Amino acid sequence: MMRRSDTRKTRRLGLTGLETAIILIAFVIVAAAFAFAVLNLGFASTQKSGEVLKAGLEEATSSIEPAGSVIAGGGLSGDTYYVKNVSIYVKTAVGKRPVDMSNDTLTISYLDPYTHIDRLLRTDNSSTTQATVTEVKGDGDSLLEFGEIWKIVIHLDNIYGGLDKVQLKPNDVFIVEIKPSVGSMLKVERRVPPSIDPVMDLG
Repeated sequence: MMRRSDTRKTRRLGLTGLETAIILIAFVIVAAAFAFAVLNLGFASTQKSGEVLKAGLEEATSSIEPAGSVIAGGGLSGDTYYVKNVSIYVKTAVGKRPVDMSNDTLTISYLDPYTHIDRLLRTDNSSTTQATVTEVKGDGDSLLEFGEIWKIVIHLDNIYGGLDKVQLKPNDVFIVEIKPSVGSMLKVERRVPPSIDPVMDLG
Protein backbone atom coordinates (compact mmCIF):
# COMPACT_ATOMS: atom_id res chain seq x y z
CA MET A 1 0.00 0.00 0.00
CA MET A 2 1.11 3.59 -0.72
CA ARG A 3 2.10 5.45 2.29
CA ARG A 4 0.44 8.70 3.33
CA SER A 5 3.59 10.73 2.74
CA ASP A 6 3.80 9.47 -0.87
CA THR A 7 0.20 10.56 -1.51
CA ARG A 8 0.88 14.07 -0.29
CA LYS A 9 3.98 14.30 -2.46
CA THR A 10 2.00 13.27 -5.55
CA ARG A 11 -0.66 15.87 -4.84
CA ARG A 12 1.98 18.56 -4.45
CA LEU A 13 3.57 17.61 -7.77
CA GLY A 14 0.25 17.83 -9.58
CA LEU A 15 -0.49 21.18 -8.06
CA THR A 16 2.87 22.57 -9.07
CA GLY A 17 2.28 21.56 -12.68
CA LEU A 18 -1.08 23.33 -12.76
CA GLU A 19 0.39 26.51 -11.30
CA THR A 20 3.20 26.40 -13.84
CA ALA A 21 0.70 26.11 -16.67
CA ILE A 22 -1.27 29.09 -15.35
CA ILE A 23 1.89 31.19 -15.04
CA LEU A 24 2.98 30.18 -18.54
CA ILE A 25 -0.40 31.16 -20.01
CA ALA A 26 -0.22 34.50 -18.17
CA PHE A 27 3.26 35.15 -19.61
CA VAL A 28 2.00 34.34 -23.12
CA ILE A 29 -0.97 36.74 -22.75
CA VAL A 30 1.24 39.54 -21.40
CA ALA A 31 3.80 38.97 -24.17
CA ALA A 32 1.07 39.03 -26.82
CA ALA A 33 -0.36 42.26 -25.42
CA PHE A 34 3.10 43.84 -25.28
CA ALA A 35 3.87 42.71 -28.83
CA PHE A 36 0.56 44.18 -30.06
CA ALA A 37 1.37 47.49 -28.37
CA VAL A 38 4.85 47.57 -29.89
CA LEU A 39 3.54 46.74 -33.37
CA ASN A 40 0.78 49.33 -33.10
CA LEU A 41 3.32 51.97 -32.05
CA GLY A 42 5.58 50.95 -34.91
CA PHE A 43 2.77 51.26 -37.46
CA ALA A 44 1.85 54.69 -36.08
CA SER A 45 5.48 55.84 -36.24
CA THR A 46 5.83 54.54 -39.79
CA GLN A 47 2.67 56.36 -40.88
CA LYS A 48 3.83 59.59 -39.22
CA SER A 49 7.25 59.28 -40.85
CA GLY A 50 5.56 58.82 -44.22
CA GLU A 51 3.47 61.94 -43.71
CA VAL A 52 6.54 63.96 -42.71
CA LEU A 53 8.47 62.66 -45.73
CA LYS A 54 5.61 63.51 -48.07
CA ALA A 55 5.30 67.01 -46.62
CA GLY A 56 9.04 67.49 -46.95
CA LEU A 57 8.96 66.47 -50.59
CA GLU A 58 6.06 68.84 -51.23
CA GLU A 59 8.07 71.72 -49.78
CA ALA A 60 11.34 70.74 -51.42
CA THR A 61 10.01 70.43 -54.97
CA SER A 62 8.64 73.36 -56.89
CA SER A 63 4.92 73.46 -57.61
CA ILE A 64 5.27 75.72 -60.63
CA GLU A 65 7.71 76.00 -63.50
CA PRO A 66 8.27 78.35 -66.46
CA ALA A 67 6.11 77.85 -69.53
CA GLY A 68 8.05 79.48 -72.32
CA SER A 69 10.25 82.54 -72.59
CA VAL A 70 10.32 85.62 -70.40
CA ILE A 71 9.19 88.61 -72.45
CA ALA A 72 10.19 92.19 -71.62
CA GLY A 73 8.27 95.12 -73.02
CA GLY A 74 9.94 98.43 -73.73
CA GLY A 75 8.35 101.82 -73.31
CA LEU A 76 9.41 105.02 -75.06
CA SER A 77 10.53 108.01 -73.02
CA GLY A 78 11.50 110.78 -75.39
CA ASP A 79 13.85 109.13 -77.86
CA THR A 80 14.95 106.36 -75.48
CA TYR A 81 13.36 103.01 -74.77
CA TYR A 82 13.18 101.70 -71.21
CA VAL A 83 12.04 98.39 -69.71
CA LYS A 84 8.40 98.97 -68.91
CA ASN A 85 7.24 95.47 -67.90
CA VAL A 86 8.30 91.84 -67.76
CA SER A 87 5.94 88.93 -68.55
CA ILE A 88 6.55 85.46 -67.10
CA TYR A 89 4.47 82.45 -68.17
CA VAL A 90 4.08 79.60 -65.67
CA LYS A 91 2.46 76.17 -65.41
CA THR A 92 2.24 73.45 -62.79
CA ALA A 93 5.10 71.02 -62.37
CA VAL A 94 4.40 67.41 -63.34
CA GLY A 95 2.53 65.51 -60.66
CA LYS A 96 1.95 68.53 -58.42
CA ARG A 97 -1.30 69.71 -56.88
CA PRO A 98 -3.10 72.85 -58.10
CA VAL A 99 -1.57 76.15 -56.96
CA ASP A 100 -3.70 78.98 -55.63
CA MET A 101 -2.78 82.09 -57.61
CA SER A 102 -4.92 84.51 -55.61
CA ASN A 103 -3.39 87.55 -53.94
CA ASP A 104 -4.00 86.06 -50.49
CA THR A 105 -1.64 83.10 -50.96
CA LEU A 106 0.76 83.86 -53.83
CA THR A 107 3.70 86.13 -53.03
CA ILE A 108 5.80 87.77 -55.75
CA SER A 109 9.03 89.58 -54.89
CA TYR A 110 11.36 91.64 -57.06
CA LEU A 111 15.07 92.49 -56.91
CA ASP A 112 17.42 94.45 -59.15
CA PRO A 113 20.56 96.53 -58.52
CA TYR A 114 18.48 99.53 -57.48
CA THR A 115 15.47 98.28 -55.55
CA HIS A 116 14.04 95.30 -53.68
CA ILE A 117 10.37 94.67 -52.89
CA ASP A 118 9.36 91.73 -50.67
CA ARG A 119 5.77 91.58 -51.91
CA LEU A 120 4.62 93.30 -55.06
CA LEU A 121 1.27 95.08 -54.85
CA ARG A 122 -1.60 93.57 -56.79
CA THR A 123 -4.46 96.04 -57.09
CA ASP A 124 -7.24 96.84 -59.55
CA ASN A 125 -5.69 100.23 -60.31
CA SER A 126 -3.48 99.97 -63.39
CA SER A 127 -1.45 103.01 -62.34
CA THR A 128 -0.41 101.60 -58.95
CA THR A 129 -0.39 97.83 -59.31
CA GLN A 130 3.12 96.38 -59.38
CA ALA A 131 2.18 92.89 -60.58
CA THR A 132 -0.78 91.30 -62.33
CA VAL A 133 -1.56 87.59 -62.46
CA THR A 134 -3.91 86.49 -65.22
CA GLU A 135 -5.02 83.21 -66.71
CA VAL A 136 -4.01 82.59 -70.31
CA LYS A 137 -5.44 79.10 -70.65
CA GLY A 138 -7.66 77.48 -68.03
CA ASP A 139 -11.11 76.97 -66.59
CA GLY A 140 -11.64 80.42 -65.08
CA ASP A 141 -10.98 79.75 -61.38
CA SER A 142 -8.08 81.00 -59.24
CA LEU A 143 -6.19 77.69 -59.31
CA LEU A 144 -3.25 76.94 -61.56
CA GLU A 145 -3.98 73.34 -62.56
CA PHE A 146 -2.39 70.78 -64.84
CA GLY A 147 -2.66 71.85 -68.46
CA GLU A 148 -3.25 75.52 -67.62
CA ILE A 149 -0.97 78.47 -68.33
CA TRP A 150 -0.89 81.72 -66.35
CA LYS A 151 0.92 84.99 -67.01
CA ILE A 152 2.61 87.12 -64.36
CA VAL A 153 3.42 90.68 -65.44
CA ILE A 154 5.85 92.81 -63.43
CA HIS A 155 5.08 96.51 -63.97
CA LEU A 156 8.47 98.17 -63.61
CA ASP A 157 7.13 101.62 -64.41
CA ASN A 158 4.83 101.42 -61.37
CA ILE A 159 7.58 99.92 -59.21
CA TYR A 160 9.84 102.90 -59.84
CA GLY A 161 6.96 105.36 -59.60
CA GLY A 162 7.18 107.15 -62.94
CA LEU A 163 9.15 107.51 -66.14
CA ASP A 164 11.60 109.95 -64.58
CA LYS A 165 12.54 107.33 -61.95
CA VAL A 166 12.95 104.26 -64.18
CA GLN A 167 16.49 103.05 -63.53
CA LEU A 168 16.77 99.56 -65.04
CA LYS A 169 19.58 99.88 -67.57
CA PRO A 170 21.06 97.66 -70.30
CA ASN A 171 22.98 94.63 -68.97
CA ASP A 172 21.35 94.95 -65.53
CA VAL A 173 20.23 91.72 -63.86
CA PHE A 174 16.82 91.44 -62.21
CA ILE A 175 15.29 88.60 -60.18
CA VAL A 176 11.62 87.72 -59.74
CA GLU A 177 10.68 85.17 -57.07
CA ILE A 178 7.25 83.53 -57.28
CA LYS A 179 6.36 81.93 -53.95
CA PRO A 180 3.25 79.72 -53.71
CA SER A 181 1.76 78.68 -50.37
CA VAL A 182 2.93 75.07 -50.88
CA GLY A 183 6.18 74.03 -52.51
CA SER A 184 9.44 75.81 -53.13
CA MET A 185 9.58 79.14 -54.94
CA LEU A 186 10.25 79.68 -58.63
CA LYS A 187 13.20 81.99 -59.17
CA VAL A 188 13.42 83.80 -62.51
CA GLU A 189 16.70 85.62 -63.13
CA ARG A 190 17.32 87.49 -66.37
CA ARG A 191 19.63 90.13 -67.81
CA VAL A 192 18.50 93.20 -69.71
CA PRO A 193 19.85 93.16 -73.30
CA PRO A 194 22.52 95.68 -74.31
CA SER A 195 19.97 97.31 -76.58
CA ILE A 196 16.42 97.90 -75.28
CA ASP A 197 13.70 97.31 -77.89
CA PRO A 198 9.89 97.49 -77.76
CA VAL A 199 9.72 93.66 -77.37
CA MET A 200 12.58 91.54 -76.01
CA ASP A 201 12.78 87.76 -75.61
CA LEU A 202 14.92 87.15 -72.52
CA GLY A 203 14.84 83.36 -72.86
